[in-house]
Amino acid sequence: MSTRAILALRGVNGETELYRDYANKVDGEGAVITFSFMTAPPVDSSSKKQATFSTYSAQEKATVYAALGYISSITNVTFVESDEGNSLLAFGQYDMDGDIIGSASPIYYNKPLGKFEAGYVWSDSQLKYSTKGGEGIHNILHEVGHAIGLQHPFEGPYALKGKELGSSAMSYSYTGPDNKMGVYDIMALQSIYGTPNVRMGATKYKLGNDKLIFDGGGVDTLDASTAKYKVGINLNPGASNYINKKASSVLSDGQAIIGQSTTIENAKGSKYNDTITGNAVSNSLKGGAGNDKVYGGLGDDRLYGESGNDLLSGGDGMDYLSGSTGNDTIWGGAGADRLYGGSGKDQFKFNSYGDLGDLSSFDRIYDFRNDDKINFRSFDANSDVAGRQKLTFLGNSSGDWKLNAHKAGQFYYNTVSDALVIDSNGDGAADHYIGVKGVTSMKAAYFML
Repeated sequence: MSTRAILALRGVNGETELYRDYANKVDGEGAVITFSFMTAPPVDSSSKKQATFSTYSAQEKATVYAALGYISSITNVTFVESDEGNSLLAFGQYDMDGDIIGSASPIYYNKPLGKFEAGYVWSDSQLKYSTKGGEGIHNILHEVGHAIGLQHPFEGPYALKGKELGSSAMSYSYTGPDNKMGVYDIMALQSIYGTPNVRMGATKYKLGNDKLIFDGGGVDTLDASTAKYKVGINLNPGASNYINKKASSVLSDGQAIIGQSTTIENAKGSKYNDTITGNAVSNSLKGGAGNDKVYGGLGDDRLYGESGNDLLSGGDGMDYLSGSTGNDTIWGGAGADRLYGGSGKDQFKFNSYGDLGDLSSFDRIYDFRNDDKINFRSFDANSDVAGRQKLTFLGNSSGDWKLNAHKAGQFYYNTVSDALVIDSNGDGAADHYIGVKGVTSMKAAYFML
């Protein structure tokens, strides 16, 4: 629904070879928009505008300033007041007919001329203005939305209906606060201009408080530790997050989305059975209590299962994985990872040679216990042979002379270097290591082959 809502608000004809109906040249680029207040109607104005035109009072200007300041707080657009001759957006008002209270013409980029063409906002001079709410500030937000690229979401092939439509300040049935825009309006503006430079420090976001989480910088945390149900956390930009269960609409209870250009580094789960997924940067992910599934993804991540029987998957990068208490499954993935099972009967999982690194950079298990297992059951020791070929454990040794079977996928435990030594191609030479500390020797029963 979020993608559809953005398309409903942006439309599908916002850019051609000749023009771009936005105040920037490409999506994601911020904009600096100069604005002014008309002191007289344009010379080509209608007779109605000429006869009933009025300038903005101090209170009316204050309301416009408040509206523009709010827009700058939700997307990367900066408004700078200037004289009429050099502004990209002019504000005027006159006595409008009937139910019409505002109109706007968008700023657009003229590609053949390589320049931005000015837009305008007109308001009904009979409106009442307040910075805190009311029809005046709502009208300014609505019309400025048009001027910088948004359309009515009840038009076009992706038109919104029902509560989705009512959630947008660009509709005629908005149910939100007069001095704010709706979550889909904000998402659409950020898809055009990017995230504003706000919340630049270390910010903690409580899952369930905000429908849209957006952030300009710093090392931030999405915290679900007080949630009363299991949670799904996904730190990837544009991803859905939820408490209890994922709904089709972000407007439903317990739903949130991370902004398309927002990076949240860290996450904390609830005391229930959560699923937590990191993004492309280095994350710190904590499952909390419960039987959690924690996925690091890209980056050099730190994963903590904490209590419960957890699955930790580091993904790519040089990750740190700690199961803590419970019977955990620890899977480092690609990269040289540091693996800690903690207490409980843990499994250290390796799915392929790609999980093992090489002789200089490899995974290390730091606390292997007699009731832990090393799981190779997804491992194919020799992909040149049909079917899955199991690894072969040769026992313990003090040197590589143990590798004499000349069979692909043989390995032994080196009691001097505290490492499993793996010969992947059967030439009798070590190709991979897995460091293992916590025992003086290893038994066949420690492995799941």
